[in-house]
Amino acid sequence: MFRFLVITLISSICFNSHATDFEKANEVIELRKSAMQGIWMRVKRLAPFIEFNEDIEYGPEIAKQDAKEIKILLSKTKNLWPDISNLSTKNLTNATPAIWVLPEYFDKLYNQAETSAMMLEESLNKDNLEAMDLAMCNLGNACGTCHAAFRRLLTSQLANEASAWSGRYIKNCKN
Repeated sequence: MFRFLVITLISSICFNSHATDFEKANEVIELRKSAMQGIWMRVKRLAPFIEFNEDIEYGPEIAKQDAKEIKILLSKTKNLWPDISNLSTKNLTNATPAIWVLPEYFDKLYNQAETSAMMLEESLNKDNLEAMDLAMCNLGNACGTCHAAFRRLLTSQLANEASAWSGRYIKNCKN
């Protein structure tokens, strides 16, 4: 009987620990997903403004704010990729497993995304159309290299996308 109680106690501790890890992983994934969806929403709003640079309801001040928020969201989510959140094998995250397998490569791409977001904000502040296009392209390349829900497309194609990305890849962003 004592053995049964010990085994039951150990099993319940292990199960609770696993459940807690799973809950923590889901919390991180949900936070990360929410931030990434925020980035996507802003990119989708920015795309037509950058492509056509015309006076539309969405004007330069909102565009500048969106670019700033993309930069902030990228900065805030940089450390939201712990090993515990690798639930890709259970189809509970859209992130590619390469994030955890090749962390140095992922860091490089994430840094490129952050740099592109800074370039985007700067180009909007300076009203530099060529730099805006280049920054959007580079942001798409950096994110699209690892993220299943963020393909790399031309700026004009960004506006037509509703959710997941698929399609033409751009190797070198040029105007």
